[in-house]
Amino acid sequence: MNNPTDQKTIIMYGTPSCPMVPPMKGLLNRSQIDYDYINIMNDLEARQRVQAINNGYESVPTFIFPDGSTLTEPSAGEMKKKLQELGYDVPLSAMLMGNMWLIFVAVAIGFALLRAFGIF
Repeated sequence: MNNPTDQKTIIMYGTPSCPMVPPMKGLLNRSQIDYDYINIMNDLEARQRVQAINNGYESVPTFIFPDGSTLTEPSAGEMKKKLQELGYDVPLSAMLMGNMWLIFVAVAIGFALLRAFGIF
């Protein structure tokens, strides 16, 4: 496999079971940013690369950027900042996609509180 620092697009390592992968994919897709997604459960070399980046842990999502830098399990805000540093435009709709899990949790808690107080 090519050296990841020779890449032209962002590489996103993930697993199907990671709840942060879909929101990060959504953020990148809504920002119209090219990236390669690699499932580390199906690619031993990729899994080893993620472990090397993360001190032996298979922490995902892990990103390798065209400048050779990496981010592991970034928040939507951290990802936006990094993408903007690299010259990408990240619209508000992309940030909403990146924070989808947080929005879901807030709505779920809101409904739970409404039910607890007999309002819903």
